[in-house]
Amino acid sequence: MSRPDAPTDRAWRGYHPRAAVPHVLLAAAASAALLAGRWYFDDLSWLAARTGALVVYAVVLVGWAGVVAVLAYRAVTYTYRLTDRALFIDRGWCFRPEPPVWLSELKTATAGTTWAGRRTGVGRVWVTAAGGRVVRLAGIRDPGGFAAAIVAAAGRARAEGVGPPAG
Repeated sequence: MSRPDAPTDRAWRGYHPRAAVPHVLLAAAASAALLAGRWYFDDLSWLAARTGALVVYAVVLVGWAGVVAVLAYRAVTYTYRLTDRALFIDRGWCFRPEPPVWLSELKTATAGTTWAGRRTGVGRVWVTAAGGRVVRLAGIRDPGGFAAAIVAAAGRARAEGVGPPAG
């Protein structure tokens, strides 16, 4: 049974895997350049050629492991929860807890995207609260729709007089 003073969920968003497409393409290009460059060192001695090949392959493997780890961390842990009172932001255990953005104190919520984001349907939302606090929500699918939902929820919260809890 829910408490009468508990916030009601309006929308949930998180880091969409499509947001990592530019990083994956950059990693693929870097990998191709590193692996192709290996063929241009044929005049090295056999030991340097063998060691150099292993180093190049290790760099490529470590690079891909890093890209996959960052993508997996963001996709699993980044959560943006919009309720009737506040926007709660959770970026997982690697980041400090972020205080909620109370909708009664919201100034603006704007959406933006890059050229790659327009093609993949993902972008960012910037939320500005009282006191000049700006929060950037990254990797959101349909950022314009989420920004509009935040603004609409803030309008309802102001109309109903719902604010941060006392104390």
